[in-house]
Amino acid sequence: MKYLSAGLWIAASLMIVLLPARNSQGEFILIEDFDDLVVGPIDDQGGWYAQNDTSVVTADPADEENLVLAVTTDSTHLHREALLLDGTVRMLFFRFRLGGQQNFSVGMSGSTFPDQFGEFEPELGMSNSTTELRINDGGMYDILTVLEPDTWYNCWMLINNIDDDSQVYLHARAGDAAESADQLDSEGQTVFEFRSGSAGNLLTYFIKTGGGSGPSGPLFLDDIYLEDADGLNLSNPSGAPCPADFDADGDVDTADLLFLLAAWGTADGDVDGDDDTDTADLLTLLGDWGECPEQPPAPRT
Repeated sequence: MKYLSAGLWIAASLMIVLLPARNSQGEFILIEDFDDLVVGPIDDQGGWYAQNDTSVVTADPADEENLVLAVTTDSTHLHREALLLDGTVRMLFFRFRLGGQQNFSVGMSGSTFPDQFGEFEPELGMSNSTTELRINDGGMYDILTVLEPDTWYNCWMLINNIDDDSQVYLHARAGDAAESADQLDSEGQTVFEFRSGSAGNLLTYFIKTGGGSGPSGPLFLDDIYLEDADGLNLSNPSGAPCPADFDADGDVDTADLLFLLAAWGTADGDVDGDDDTDTADLLTLLGDWGECPEQPPAPRT
């Protein structure tokens, strides 16, 4: 074990005394994880409307025990109620995976029954000519990054329904929170206007695919969450609620702290995935001090 100073032990102990039970960050509320649905067409399941039977609940191609949504056609639309009030800022989280190139968009709409691309407000998507992820900025598409097929991505959209704009964070690290370095930009621009910019409540989580020549997906989606309070919540609701709960007893406490300190300098107490137990892991543990939240968060919208 690497040398761990007495000062660090003392500092950790003092921080425990001063910490509240948990931080005041808003929680993610589950919109849909597809696990309670029946394999087959998603239309009329769990509040979903789908134009046709080509949007289906199916096994995750990376984990047959996990159910996900597969949008398998090049021209369809589907949606589910997901309320984001005018005058609020919320983080939308979801995971997605490309089976191949596909013309699709995902985001939120102010329409109760959207069926056209023009009904998106915050909108992420891709054309079927490339695997470039694009965002709509006031009616024009800007390129954010290049996606890899057969890879699950974690996506955070900070939706500002006050200023009618959005920001995007993205990575492919399973279960990990996002960091500032994960924010996507287009030639330095990180804030993008809604597609139409119209004021009002956002009412639906909306998925739309378009026709065209060439390959077509499928697009896989899973773990759709919406934050319940304003703020920059970059936690990953699809991952473990308390990664520093080493003894899996439902809380982060002195036993977990002692385990982490004993593992200092090794990978045994690693929380942030860098294969080293260090100050960053200690700070994460202290930030999660107290009872772990339920996973997935409740209630369901």
